[in-house]
Amino acid sequence: METFIRVWKNFLSKETCDYIIERFDHHYSKLELRHLAEDNKWGNCLFRKDQAIFLNREEYGEPELTKLISDAVDSCATQYGEEFTHIKDQFLTNRNCIKIQRTLPYGGYHVWHHEQVAGQDSHDRELVWTLYLNDMPEGEAETEFMYQHMKVQPTVGTVCIFPAAFTHLHRGLTVYTHPKYIATGWYFIK
Repeated sequence: METFIRVWKNFLSKETCDYIIERFDHHYSKLELRHLAEDNKWGNCLFRKDQAIFLNREEYGEPELTKLISDAVDSCATQYGEEFTHIKDQFLTNRNCIKIQRTLPYGGYHVWHHEQVAGQDSHDRELVWTLYLNDMPEGEAETEFMYQHMKVQPTVGTVCIFPAAFTHLHRGLTVYTHPKYIATGWYFIK
């Protein structure tokens, strides 16, 4: 059965991913940013213990980093669109809305969820992408998909793209040993 989940292993180099992590750590330490649970206006992230920045916010001033990540993910999305031509024909855009996130041991968001919620800013999300920035040991911190009975293991530089709708309920599994870093975002219907 088709899962509509695509994974590009080791798409970006470890050096590039280490640079992205370094930039995240730089910004997160300088700005007094809050955990996502504290900043969630819908109150549905009570158990979330992630730390994140949205690169598209003006205070970060990282256009080169935004372009680096966008170009890599856009390359994978182009391949995705070649395979699933319906997506290609919808003229999707990524809006450069990039969230870089660190999940500390025993943190994360372990609730089954999807990325397309009617009546919220997410209703026009069509695809989700994740760029894993570091390796995690086998059996921890995977992205698990409910209906596809599939897990994606975080390995440095790997990109995963999948539909944003309820058909792709997913969750992050527990981080145990060391922080997990990802960059993530969405493709929207224009």
